[in-house]
This record gives sequence, structure tokens and C-alpha cells, in this order.
Amino acid sequence: MSDEDLSHYSALVSNWMSDPACVTWCQGMDVPEVARSFGADPASGIPMTFMDTEMEHYDEALQTVLIGSLGDWSLAIEPNGGEGRSPGTIAALSKGGEALSLYWDGPVKVELNYAAHGRLIATIPKSPVAEWPAAARDRLLPYAWDLPFTMLPDEQWKVAAFTLASRLSHVRLTDQWLDREHTRFVLSSVV
Repeated sequence: MSDEDLSHYSALVSNWMSDPACVTWCQGMDVPEVARSFGADPASGIPMTFMDTEMEHYDEALQTVLIGSLGDWSLAIEPNGGEGRSPGTIAALSKGGEALSLYWDGPVKVELNYAAHGRLIATIPKSPVAEWPAAARDRLLPYAWDLPFTMLPDEQWKVAAFTLASRLSHVRLTDQWLDREHTRFVLSSVV
């Protein structure tokens, strides 16, 4: 990992991605298609920033997803959610090519999910690359070979995963993207 990547994604994880979330990158789909794949209510789409979406989740007990374009890919962020990692959802999100989700629920679980051409390829628990399922490792190794996917700490694994997603998608998630308004959709009320 270059020093620039390490610095960029370390700051992004520290400043923006400390609370539980699921971040999903998908290729070949626009925002409405991504929302439908998540099972979102299309009428619930309103402009919001990531911070506003996260605050709304905790203040109003809504399970939501913020979706926006990032280069030729779409990015979906679920504050304290995980629908992007469910097998049916990530498979649907990959129908235009590939989809990768990064999920963490705090100090207990961190995982990647990778799908291509409409099917889930692998769920990758926090582990070194050499222990990943072969189908995922074969496709992702060119993007992950020098990244620090180690067992500890979680933050380092998340930084490596964000860098992997950036390399795979050829786009970089930035503070500016997170500060801008994208479209927030409601998935459900949290019970």
C-alpha cells in the first residue's frame, strides 16, 4: 500500500467510519437500480449527506442507505446496517459486473463480501489474504497482494479493505464525497 493510500484511508476510517456500517461498491448500476436492489422504498429518496443520514438513523430509528455515484461505480453506505452483505442483495448489486461490501459491527465482526455477474462469490471474514476463499482470492489478489490484511487490529483491516475497494473500482472515496448530498432511502424502521 502506498504511503498516500495508507494516510488517506487511515484518516477516512478514523474521521468518518468509526461507527458500525456497511459500505458497498457496485459496478454498472445507477442510483435507482441500486436502491431497488436494496429493497428501498423509492418514494423515500431525499438528498442527504452521510453525516445527516447517520444522525437520522440514531435519532429516528430508521434503517437507511445513502446511495451516490462514484466515478463509473455506485456507492451505498448503511449506517449501522448490513443489507449490502446479504447474499441476495450483493448478488443483485453485481448484475452489472462486480460488487464488494465491507461490513463491520464494531469490535466483534469485520468482513468483505464479493459478488460478480449476479452471484455471490465469497464472504471473507477478517483474515489474511492467504486464508481467503480461492474464488475471491483469485480475482482480488492483484488488488490486495501488498495490503495489511492481518488479524489485528480491526481499523487496519478496514483501511486495507477500503484500499482494495478503491483499487478494484478505480475510484477513491473522499471526505468531499461524504460531505456532499447523495440520495438517502429508507429500508425499514428499526424495532
